[in-house]
Amino acid sequence: MGIAFSLSLSESLTFLHVCLVFELLGPSLRCLLRSHGAQGLPLPFVKKALQQVLAGLQFLHTNCRIIHTDIKPENILLQLDEESLQKLLHDTAAWSQSINLGLKKPGILANQLDHCNIMKMGVKIADLGSACWTYKPLSKEIQTQPYRALEVLLGLDYSTPADIWSTACLAFEMVTGECLFEPQAGKYFSKDDDHVARIIELLGRIPPKIIFSWKQSSKFFSRQGALLRISRLFPCTLYNTLMDRYNWTKHEAAPFTSFLLPMLEYTPAKRTTAVKCLQHPWLSTQCPDQPCDSFSGDGTQNINLFHRT
Repeated sequence: MGIAFSLSLSESLTFLHVCLVFELLGPSLRCLLRSHGAQGLPLPFVKKALQQVLAGLQFLHTNCRIIHTDIKPENILLQLDEESLQKLLHDTAAWSQSINLGLKKPGILANQLDHCNIMKMGVKIADLGSACWTYKPLSKEIQTQPYRALEVLLGLDYSTPADIWSTACLAFEMVTGECLFEPQAGKYFSKDDDHVARIIELLGRIPPKIIFSWKQSSKFFSRQGALLRISRLFPCTLYNTLMDRYNWTKHEAAPFTSFLLPMLEYTPAKRTTAVKCLQHPWLSTQCPDQPCDSFSGDGTQNINLFHRT
């Protein structure tokens, strides 16, 4: 069934260049996130969408032996019902014409999703342009920075677990409206330095076995395993982050933390799989009847807003 949640190629044509014809889908999950601002998406939709993403990854990983390598909101497309899709196409065409005539300024597609019923939407994994076989990785540097797995940051070998790490980052962003890791370069350290530091702050010390399995470990770490260019850390567990910064209750934070942490396991071989994620009770637990904004906190307290100096 996982094939149903990956973008399908309808046909291909060759003229002066190759043309690929795909099924018609709506805008990306990024557009939907923008339409909801910083409050995140309704939990029932998040769970439904994650089930579909994980089913799609299960198909890619197990049946196709493919690593997607770039799971992020931009590469998850919305599946709309026929009526919503037709209205979206009409509105987009009218909007484009108005821009061409100089009547309106360019806007974002998110504004045109307001009329759609979110619980009628499905999602599909798209953009396999940088995907690779599990037995033949193409590049050492994969994934968009905020969704990049630790092993990729450290230049270690990677496989399907890298997609699971990215999916954990995606899940957090869907429920909070903010990136789990949003690294920033400073005067004396790189964006990668900050990224590794933020991972340690959230998930704890990286085992020396992982650090020193990398031939170029001295790029980030001292011989004692400490970060070279960032000495001051601000530790905060995922559980406490959800409660303190996003105002979740312990009954909301504990199950989601239980779902997410195995996806962020430092050792790729020990990291959970798409199959196991689909079996986690958090995904199938019915959400209480609460408004969407009850799961969002004060945006000024976001975990990623502070900037190291």
